[in-house]
Amino acid sequence: MTGRSVGYVGLDHHHAEPYLRTLETLPATVTSACEPNADFDVSTVDPLGDVPVYDDLERLLSSESPDAVFLTLPNRDTPAAIEQALDAGVDVFTEKPAARTADELEPLLERVAAADETVCVSYPWQSHPISRELQELVDDGFFGDLEAFEARYVASQLAFRDTDHFIFDEDASRGGILQWLGIHWLQLLTRLLEDPIVSVNASTVAGTDGVDVEDVATLQLETADGALGTLHCGYHLGEGVYDTQLDLYGSDGRSSWDPMGRKFGFDGETTLELDDVSGDWACTPHRTMTHEYEPAPGYGGSWGKEFVEAFFDACDGASEPPVTLEDALEVLRILDAAYESAETGEWVDVAFDGT
Repeated sequence: MTGRSVGYVGLDHHHAEPYLRTLETLPATVTSACEPNADFDVSTVDPLGDVPVYDDLERLLSSESPDAVFLTLPNRDTPAAIEQALDAGVDVFTEKPAARTADELEPLLERVAAADETVCVSYPWQSHPISRELQELVDDGFFGDLEAFEARYVASQLAFRDTDHFIFDEDASRGGILQWLGIHWLQLLTRLLEDPIVSVNASTVAGTDGVDVEDVATLQLETADGALGTLHCGYHLGEGVYDTQLDLYGSDGRSSWDPMGRKFGFDGETTLELDDVSGDWACTPHRTMTHEYEPAPGYGGSWGKEFVEAFFDACDGASEPPVTLEDALEVLRILDAAYESAETGEWVDVAFDGT
């Protein structure tokens, strides 16, 4: 991976400082930045350093020559920013989900396919060592036929959060906790499950005064081969507290994993529990695998860094980006079905290839 210059776009974002910390650990230099919100004090972003800050992406691209841009913009504004960067011949690393809806993202796919530039969407949990272990278990047939799954992403109440930020604005973001946090597990499930999620039944509640996006969402999900699963996400807990889970159930084996622990961070340890049903592990049918974190700065710590490294490798032509726009579109189609289901009270089929 060669050194490169980066333009950082969208400083008024919860992940801006963590991504900047990650970039500090890589052969990459942030040489410019952009923040469209004139009311945001860019001097509060400690890792930014002394670089020119523009109020418009077009001005940055015309005045600077970055090799890549990192985008942490409102979902509403991200597709246009991706297109601007591609038009300038610049690679793109963008915060998930990259758009509010599948219809907003889909027109970019043909543009990206015809471009020499690389676009990667940030879903770094798939780079976590436990996620990789789960993928290997799936590929090796440990689970047999995957029959069911259960996921949970519960976080602190909105009373402890800045609900004036655009991530809680319906026009800027489209959704609430499902589109901001629950989406991580939806994307990871699309990687781990052996067949696509094709149908969704969802309920959402916007139960916080002054906030027009949901703070609670519960989804039932069905795959093409009939596996059933659930995802619950909600702002229910005390300040800084989390409750997460990702479990898979198959005809031959079962896994259970709490990805985050009680306090979100990238230190300590996390454990994967496995139960063999097939008899292949007759002597020790119940096993645990513990991952101990090596302290590392940035978003996702060491495995978040590996995800960004994989993006830069893709920019150099060494591989495909770890998450493509096509991958992000699959997740957005599931979200589209979920929000439609929440409105109609009916099961909704997930659209594929424009259907």
